[in-house]
Amino acid sequence: MSTPWMIEVDGIHLPKQLSGHPALELCNSRAGWREPPVWAGEYLRSYDALALLAATSGVISDAACAALRKKAAADPDGATAALERTRELRADLYTALTGEPGPTARRRLSQAIGHARGRQHLVLESHSARWEFGSATLDDPLDAFLLEAGSLLTCAARELVTPCPGEECGWLFLNTSRRRKWCQMAVCGNRAKQAAFAARSRT
Repeated sequence: MSTPWMIEVDGIHLPKQLSGHPALELCNSRAGWREPPVWAGEYLRSYDALALLAATSGVISDAACAALRKKAAADPDGATAALERTRELRADLYTALTGEPGPTARRRLSQAIGHARGRQHLVLESHSARWEFGSATLDDPLDAFLLEAGSLLTCAARELVTPCPGEECGWLFLNTSRRRKWCQMAVCGNRAKQAAFAARSRT
């Protein structure tokens, strides 16, 4: 099953990938950012959803995703804690990218990104090198997203981050053309057009 705004992966609904950056895909795992959070707008309803979002966003491998889902099934309390922490830091990141986070949120996000960076070690091979986490933990999906967030927050592309003005949306995307207004014209753009047409018809 898929829609213009959602895909289904292993039976779990995930937001469609359309932001242009993995850190923004984490933010887009919730819809309706200008309103208080509601369950209907939440995609991270389980640890499985978090792990699959990380894999589809390219921040962890499919093999790591499968292993983490097994680990979460064996430690449901730990999985719940990791999921709740992800939602909290997701809100901090969204605020940092779209407004001015308060001192508590700023400190919490900064410390979390620093902790994620500290977990990495460099793996040197014959003709390549890569950064990896040490032993796998249930925080791996969040920490992988946080590393992407740190890169985005400290580069020029941060100025291109744009929130969709669509009703019950607020999804973020990199506005590389500087002309894009909606996350998807076929969804939020058309809804706005229909609403404007209805308003004109009433008058």
